[in-house]
Amino acid sequence: MFIFLISPAYAITVRDVVTGVDLARKPESLKSISFMADMRIDISNAVGAIIPQQANYLAAWRSPDEWFCTWELNGELAAGLSGIGASGGHPALDHAELSRPDFIDVLSFSFNFEYQGSAVWDGEPSWQLRLVPIDRTLDIPSFNIIIRKDDFVPMRTVVRFADNSVAITDLKWTRIDGVLVPSKFTTFFNPPSGFINGFQTTFFNHEINPDLTGIDFTRREGTLLTSNDSDVYDEPAVFEELYHGFADDPIIAPIEDSSGTYTKISFTFSLYVEDSGIVTRLDRNRQAVIDLAVGIVSGYKWSGDNGLSKPSGKWKCGRDIMKALNESFETEKITDFYFLELNPE
Repeated sequence: MFIFLISPAYAITVRDVVTGVDLARKPESLKSISFMADMRIDISNAVGAIIPQQANYLAAWRSPDEWFCTWELNGELAAGLSGIGASGGHPALDHAELSRPDFIDVLSFSFNFEYQGSAVWDGEPSWQLRLVPIDRTLDIPSFNIIIRKDDFVPMRTVVRFADNSVAITDLKWTRIDGVLVPSKFTTFFNPPSGFINGFQTTFFNHEINPDLTGIDFTRREGTLLTSNDSDVYDEPAVFEELYHGFADDPIIAPIEDSSGTYTKISFTFSLYVEDSGIVTRLDRNRQAVIDLAVGIVSGYKWSGDNGLSKPSGKWKCGRDIMKALNESFETEKITDFYFLELNPE
């Protein structure tokens, strides 16, 4: 099923992306995970007596939804969980929230997911989703999340608060025993967030599933940075949303089938388009685009290793249509192709 989700020949919906993240972060083999960390915090002198400048915490999760954190506060051991929009907890625990294997499930309780478009971040093709609070009366900001296309790994979150300040977290993961665990989270606040000027969180001693003894995990650091310079970070390149101009009415093309079972094929498709001017031209040249797609699809066979019945055949056919459209429109701004339906008749 995971291979089905990542095949570019199929339609990708918001739910597909969310499900893909869930499968990547919480495989069936994962029953529990825990890790320890220590923190070094850069704070203003005014609150030095309230929040320790160094602290330790332990984060532990057990299937299906048990999650527990302990951390040192004022010389005593405290327990709980802070997360995006939560208050009263230690800010470093926002990193623990993102490291939860079930964090998509947790966010689903409070947020609606909206597709924003394809993006490129850190050189990787990605999706960008926007998470909007279900209850708009709560003081919880909307935020964006960047998810890598190849393996559904979350790479960055961007939060803009009501005062127009920004919090960005870049996420790095390490795979241990087939499970993604946090290795480096870097959070950037602009401007600085209150009295916290920055902190570092060092993750270590991961354990996965109760039947495993301790795993010697190389110490990795997560860092919070602050700045008043609005130009020190890069926004990801966000493209146009999926163009669904050929999604509603099935297109019919003749097809060869060595078994003699099928004589034609019905399909619909969507495109990623980076240029709004190309979107307008696609609308104006709808029939010409349909004719071009029919010509390419009818050149394929249904069966065989590269036939349309195989994911590899669907993928290659989609690439051919995308290439032909770019050549026809003299552009390189049509960047992806997805079959929504592909049914032999």
